[in-house]
Amino acid sequence: MSFNCPILWLNNYICFKLNEIVDKSLIITQDNREIFSSHSKWLYPLFELEDFLSENSFSPDHLILTDKIAGKAAAFLIVRLGFRRVHIHLISEGAVAVFEQFQVEFTYDEMVPKIQCKTEDIVSVNQSVDTVWQMLRRRAGRVAGLSVEVLDLVVEIDQKVVIDHLNLHVGKGEHVFVKGANGTGKTTLLKAILGLEKIASGSVKIGDFLVGTKEWNNNRLLTGYVYQEMVKNNFPISAAEVVEIGLSGQPLPKTELSHRIEIAMRRTGCFHLAGRSYHELSGGEKQRVNIARCLCQQAKVLLFDEPTSFLDNQAKEELHELLTELWRNEAPTAIIVSHDELWMRMFNCRIVELQDGKIC
Repeated sequence: MSFNCPILWLNNYICFKLNEIVDKSLIITQDNREIFSSHSKWLYPLFELEDFLSENSFSPDHLILTDKIAGKAAAFLIVRLGFRRVHIHLISEGAVAVFEQFQVEFTYDEMVPKIQCKTEDIVSVNQSVDTVWQMLRRRAGRVAGLSVEVLDLVVEIDQKVVIDHLNLHVGKGEHVFVKGANGTGKTTLLKAILGLEKIASGSVKIGDFLVGTKEWNNNRLLTGYVYQEMVKNNFPISAAEVVEIGLSGQPLPKTELSHRIEIAMRRTGCFHLAGRSYHELSGGEKQRVNIARCLCQQAKVLLFDEPTSFLDNQAKEELHELLTELWRNEAPTAIIVSHDELWMRMFNCRIVELQDGKIC
């Protein structure tokens, strides 16, 4: 017995280590040395890998990725992470198409027509890498944004129904455009979400907070409002002071206050405007300052009311680039009211239309 015990222990240990290797869903190696692995399921190992790469100095160019299963969705994430050498145990034809499209060197053990996963049905090989990444990131819950739930909303102004039993769901980190002719209730909808317009019936919920309740009132800074003329032109105020409005009511030390303002303004590329008079800024500069205000207050839901009004084509393009990067990094939820269909379609986001106070 005493002689066989070490052998039994050794056999059990070997079996345990083999099972551990088999159970690994993702392995990253460098010069035949394992530097990262994950036992998670679905696409989570790739998101964990994204965190690992951002925290370390490894370059994907010098790494080899080995994945258990890869469909189109996983292939897009692998491409976005920058890997050029990949081995997949079970690969789908859609993943092959993605790897070939982006010239990724890959090998595999077995290929199937399709991976049985709902995600595969909503991913197209013709989509951009960033579009797929953002969509998958939302589905994985890796976003800063909160959901917005508008249920059977009715808003009356001067005894006239402006919002008529409207329903709208915006998921965490989702970006939705609302279009419609003047007078259809677009701005009223935003004000109702902000709690600035009295609700006749129905409800608006931001995350877990029902608009109008004490709990929501204590957390209303989670919703930011971007409107070009928020500060009237005849009020003497600097760009930095407008950004500071986002921190109103928060008891922060002066150094922390200045730090947050600077970080938010640098994030939106307007720190050089800090000392300038707000009312002297161009339309595009005002937009950057107001978005910085929302970032400063750490808003998780952003509401935009006609953000391209009075902007020239160059300013519209710059705003598109800024918002695209914002979606990519902070990933807040966003509802954007706009009449500019060409600009809206540059984002490849969901577009809903308002008619007579209702979603068409």
